[in-house]
Amino acid sequence: MIKYVKMMACFAIFSLYMISPGLSGITQPVWADESETEFNIKNEGVKKDNIFNLFFGGAPLMPTENGTVIIDAFLDDNNNQKWDDGEIPLEKAVVCVLDNVEYPLPAFIPGLENGTNYPLSCSSAEYDLSVKQKSVFIKKRGEIIKIDIPCQPTEQRTAMSSNARN
Repeated sequence: MIKYVKMMACFAIFSLYMISPGLSGITQPVWADESETEFNIKNEGVKKDNIFNLFFGGAPLMPTENGTVIIDAFLDDNNNQKWDDGEIPLEKAVVCVLDNVEYPLPAFIPGLENGTNYPLSCSSAEYDLSVKQKSVFIKKRGEIIKIDIPCQPTEQRTAMSSNARN
């Protein structure tokens, strides 16, 4: 019976210790609360990876957190370097390389890292491009960059089409 009373007393003291942090000295002093608000410190615990993240990695960034590049090529009939009404898009006639990946145009390229400079190079066997090399810089989160590439027929293509008319 004495053992039971001692055990219950120990349990009561331990429970009191855990329930009332003021008695145990666990609470922070007043000056610590003031400094937290002054310096905007948040007491968040260290986030630990769960087993799923360890095997498969974290969740991918949201599309709005990365940059996107949209590239189009068009036949610039009046040679004004602007895409006017009636000028036709060139589909799959121009190929661009961005981040060591080839993209036939038109191209939609998502998932580019913010604050990164990407060299862009474009080429075509059938058309002369006004833009062959360009540097694309994603400067802010969710930025969408639209690049229109004006093109003219190559001299060989022009000569072939004029011979076909005769």
